[in-house]
Parts: sequence; structure tokens; C-alpha cells
Amino acid sequence: MAYQIDKDGSVRLGEGRVPVPGGVSAEARTFLATPPWAEAPDPDAERLPMWALRGFVDEQMKMIGDAALQRYPVDVEEIEIAGVRCHLVRPREIPSENQGLTLMNLHGGGFVMGSGSLVEAIPIAHQAKIPVIAVDYRLAPEHPYPAAVDDAVAVYRTMLDYHRPDQIGIYGSSAGGFLTGQTIMRLEKEGMPLPACCGVFTAGGDLGDLGDTANIFTLMGFWGDLILPVDHEISEIRAYLGGADPRDPAVSPIHGDLSRFPPALLMSGTRDAVLSATAGFHRALRRAGAEAELYVFEAMPHAHWYTFHLPEAQEAIGIMGDFFLRWLRGARN
Repeated sequence: MAYQIDKDGSVRLGEGRVPVPGGVSAEARTFLATPPWAEAPDPDAERLPMWALRGFVDEQMKMIGDAALQRYPVDVEEIEIAGVRCHLVRPREIPSENQGLTLMNLHGGGFVMGSGSLVEAIPIAHQAKIPVIAVDYRLAPEHPYPAAVDDAVAVYRTMLDYHRPDQIGIYGSSAGGFLTGQTIMRLEKEGMPLPACCGVFTAGGDLGDLGDTANIFTLMGFWGDLILPVDHEISEIRAYLGGADPRDPAVSPIHGDLSRFPPALLMSGTRDAVLSATAGFHRALRRAGAEAELYVFEAMPHAHWYTFHLPEAQEAIGIMGDFFLRWLRGARN
């Protein structure tokens, strides 16, 4: 079923109309009435695998990152940790109570794009007043699973040389959110100390089944084209898995023991194709006895916190920063 977006941000599905809810900000209404990305340079983009558009999307992400630097002034330094390219994103001021605390960010991009993206690291470093290590992990299809997890674990292992595990948090959006869960499962399997907390944003714990919203949105073509199921021939998830079993708990943590999973913040929106995956993982964590919080923003699409001027984005970034600070400063005590 084809959809179209009206000038007021409402969505038309055939003869039906889905209005923007009344509680959404004026800025969000304008945003919802605008296509989420600039027009792709290739007219056949919809039939190309996501990684074929890597250069175009990475350019868009760099523009968003530059805008983030204007709004959230921080210092950025390219570094190498354990042979992995990273960026150290440091706030201009670090309060005494935040000394020694740090975060690792695993960027989004469908596992196949996003190299060097700092759109998640910059706002959080500024908001929480904590340094963030943004990991430029290897991408599929050139480097399928477990390459990205290997890189994240290598960086984390080196961070442990300088920080206690209870001083470290790991987070990511979209693919980075899935990678966050996979990294934690690998750390657990290898007997390494787990971080104090984590953020799984617009992501879940099951790469083999993204749930109801992904199927519905894909059928409608309504922002669902951001996610292609694993059985699709040009699926970015399929390219990432590279033959790995999506039911393996190391790949899809929801199939494993989540009882020792660190305190987790999960976040999505009602116009996000990955909402079901996020909500399902939250329930799985709670059933296992893990500490987990879920925030769902009305009418917000995939990773709306990338659109920094929205009040809803600022609220989301504030929630993220507060959550990390609460646990890194010793909420377990």
C-alpha cells in the first residue's frame, strides 16, 4: 500500500489518513512533513543495496555531524585504539564528579554505512559532560559478522586498562544498538567485566525477527525501506550476518541468558519501523530480571534524536545523558 505525506505531517494510506498527534511539537510537525533524507543521486536507489549508497549517506551523516558540533561544542580527535580507528569526543569541561567516566559509542548505518559518524557521540559528550569514544568499526559486506563486534571488544578491552568497568557505558542507535547488545554478550561469554550501563536505541535483540512494526511499515513503504528483512536478497542484515545464524544468542541476545545484562535504556518512536524490536527486547530484559527502561516518543521516526532542533530530540538526548550519569556515578550502590 503506497503512502504519501501531507503538508501537515499526516500520512495518507489509500483512503485513510493518520494525523499527527496533538502533543507533538510545532518543530516536529514541520519535520514530519519533510522527507527524512535528501533525494538520492541514483534514480534506482530503491533497488540498490544500502551499501551501494554508502558515499551519499555518509556525506549526509557528516553534514548532520557538523551541525551537531555547532549546537554542542566539543573537542574531537581522531585516534587509534587496539588497531581500530576511533574518535575521542571530549566535552569542553568535565565536572570533578565525572572524572574517570567514559562512554563507548557504536554508530548507526545498517551495519554497512556510517564510517566516522559522530552524530550520536557529540550531543551525549556535551550533554553528559563525559568523554565518548566513537568506534569506527569495520563494515559489511566487506567485513561481515563478527568483525564489528571484534573491533568493539578490542576497544573495550583497551579501555579497561584505563577505566574500571563501572566507569564505562556502551551505547548505539540502530545498527549500533544491535551491536551494543552483541558486544555485551561477547564480553559475558569471554568472562570480561561488563560495563556499568548501556543504551540500545531504535534497536532490539533479535536480528532474525524485527517484529510487527517492521513488517507493517515495510508493507506500506512507510519508512520501512530503512529495514530489509534477513531473507531479502539485498538485506543489509543478511550482508552483515554473512551466514551466521540469527538465532545464535551471540547474534541475537534475546535468545540467550540476559540475567546479567547491565542496566539498559531503550528508546524508539511510534513511526519507527524498529519499534517492535525495541519493545520486545525491553520485555525480554525485564523478564530476565535485568534493569531496563523504555521510552517511546509519539509520532517520532527512526533515530529522531539526530534532528537536534526538535524539542523531542533534545528531550531524548537529555534522557540518555541522565541515564548514563545515574549509573556511571554509582546507582548500583
